[in-house]
Formats: sequence, C-alpha cells, structure tokens
Amino acid sequence: MTSEQIETSSYDKFNAKSYLTRNYRARPDGIPDSPEDWLPWLLKNLKDTFAGGELSGERLLDVGTGPAIHNLISAARHFPNITCAEFCQENREEVERWIHGEEDAFDWDPFIKYVCGLEGEDDWEARKEALRDAIQHVVFCDVRDKNPLGAMNGGPYDVVSSIFTLCGAAKDKADFDEIVLNVGSLVKPGGTLILVCDLEATQYSDGDITYPHTFLEASYIRQAVRNSGFTDVEDDILDFRSTEGRPGLNWNGTGYIYLTARRCSE
Repeated sequence: MTSEQIETSSYDKFNAKSYLTRNYRARPDGIPDSPEDWLPWLLKNLKDTFAGGELSGERLLDVGTGPAIHNLISAARHFPNITCAEFCQENREEVERWIHGEEDAFDWDPFIKYVCGLEGEDDWEARKEALRDAIQHVVFCDVRDKNPLGAMNGGPYDVVSSIFTLCGAAKDKADFDEIVLNVGSLVKPGGTLILVCDLEATQYSDGDITYPHTFLEASYIRQAVRNSGFTDVEDDILDFRSTEGRPGLNWNGTGYIYLTARRCSE
C-alpha cells in the first residue's frame, strides 16, 4: 500500500461495537481471551507501571483511546483526572456511552474484575465508578498535527499513554518520528510516556476493512522515542510464537512492544 493510500485511509466505516464484540471477550475463568494472550500481557504491564509508585501527578492523557477503556483501569487508581483523546467520532461516542452507564454500552465489568484481581483489589465496582469519575474529558485528537489536541490542549500532562495507535496512524517511518514528537510534546518535563506498538506489521483487518501499519522494529521505536526528548527508555516485548495460522488475529506482525520513558527535564 502506498503512502498516498495510507494518507486517504479513514475510519468513517469503522464499526465500534463490532470491533469490541470481536476483540474483547473473557474466558469462563475470567481471563481476557486473546491470541497469544496479548491482553493479559498488556493489562499486567499497565498494572505494574501504575502500581510501581514511580509515576507522580494527577493528570493523564490517553491518545488514541478507541472505543475501549481497558487501558485505563489501573490508571484510575492513581490518576483522578484522565482525558481520552480519539480521532474517530464513533469511538468517542462509545466511550461516552460507557461513562454515562447507558444500556447499550459495552460491558467492561469482566476486564475491571480481572485487573482488580491482578492488583489484589476486591471492590471492582468501586474501581468502575472511580474510572467513570476520572475520565473528565473525551476529545478529538489528530496525532499528525503538531498540536494533537488543537484548542483543547490542556497540557502538559504528567503521563501520556498511547496503546496501538501511533504505528497505525503513520504513513512511513519518517511520519512515525513526527507523530511520536507531536504526542511526546504533550508530556511535561520529567513526566512519563507509555507507548505500545505493533512490531514488524504492515496491515491489520477488522474483518471488513484492512488498515495499513508502518513496519517498525523495536530498535527503531526506541530510538524514535529517544530522539523526541525522552530518556530512561524501558520496554517489554511479547514475541508471538508463530507468524502463521493465528485464528482471530487479523494482523501480520511478529509481536508487540510495551515501552515507558521519561521526558527529559528542561
């Protein structure tokens, strides 16, 4: 797929409810069901990051939230002011439905119970309400803009997270560099960036539409983060055991990287 095709790709036909139903399920034992167990891997990394006691502040920005809130369950325990920033209007509306407890909202209870179990927390219903209260803004963002949040900047933030978003938005590696720089600028000096990306993927399909990804190696992602003014770069890689015959995973990468970094003090 050419850069021009990537440029004109849009999510105007994206079906948020179909995406959630297909990708976010729990097994009978309550463990999130996903190929290669990538969901338990992600949720454990997020739990460890927020429970580690190294993050400070009150304000967190999640860039590219999509229609999902599972990335923020552990964050809500420590950050009472969360902004969800998302390009696609349908995804923003899906998050709003969950916040307001609407009847047709996706049921995230199994995921909240699972994360609370990881943390040794019994009162998962209190966590659900804490997360609803913590998400104070759901706003539009365009990561390819030098000011991704536009008029609703609100920055800098103590923590900025972006889970499986920047690699999908980038046309190529140079564009990825610019996007990391744009998103990184929203982190305050001394603040933390949490970045999760696909490794060596070129495309993803939601079952109906195929979306492009820029092919990125772990070493390239690390360097892009450093070049954007970050230090103390640490990561965890989930290597997929097989690159063929992965039922339920409409994606052609080789694994995922979970990366944290601290923005250099000015």
